[in-house]
Amino acid sequence: MEELLLRKLKMYRNVSDVLNTHKIVWETSKPFKMEVDNLDANVKDIDEKDQSLKGSQSVSEEKKQMCQKMLGAALVMSGAGTAYASQIKDMGLKAKFNFSKSELAKGNEKEVYNRCMNIAVSAEPILDKLLDFNIPADQLTILKQAASAFDKLISAPREVRKSDKSTKEEMVAVYDECDTLLDERMDKMMQIYKESYPDFFLEYSNARVIGGWSRNKDKGEGEQPKG
Repeated sequence: MEELLLRKLKMYRNVSDVLNTHKIVWETSKPFKMEVDNLDANVKDIDEKDQSLKGSQSVSEEKKQMCQKMLGAALVMSGAGTAYASQIKDMGLKAKFNFSKSELAKGNEKEVYNRCMNIAVSAEPILDKLLDFNIPADQLTILKQAASAFDKLISAPREVRKSDKSTKEEMVAVYDECDTLLDERMDKMMQIYKESYPDFFLEYSNARVIGGWSRNKDKGEGEQPKG
């Protein structure tokens, strides 16, 4: 989440804390109570959307890690296959295995997956020969499983990006609603408590500017209640 939005969210929470601390002052006012409830619900909604975005980031990171695992397993199999093919002077077989790591990783994700899977397919009929080169007995299984897992994740980030865009747009709308709620309704309703509950009014006013967020008064946005 951007620094500015984090500061605004902190301000919302601070305002909510002040309001709920002084609940006895305003709880008989239905309009005031409705806006406090709306603010609390909006803050909760923002938190949930933020968690959803963080979960999306973990999917992309998982795909990167699985790609590296697949490439590592393919590189081991590639080395053994290349060496074996060279020993038996089978240039056609050698061509199926002879890749550097950069060559394995060249191209788009589907091309990388297909290249690694082709190595697995080429290795299967000569696996007993390749085991003589001291590769792990389960190396082919590791390669296939990593490739399968990576393949399932290839399309995931695209779907995640679509979902993320929608979530971010929804989050911006919730922030806008919080600003409108505070600027146009809560700040105005707080004026009645300026003289009758000055401590409450002062705490609210301070909470509205805490966290280093500078509101644009030139545009009339979010001006704190006049002291």
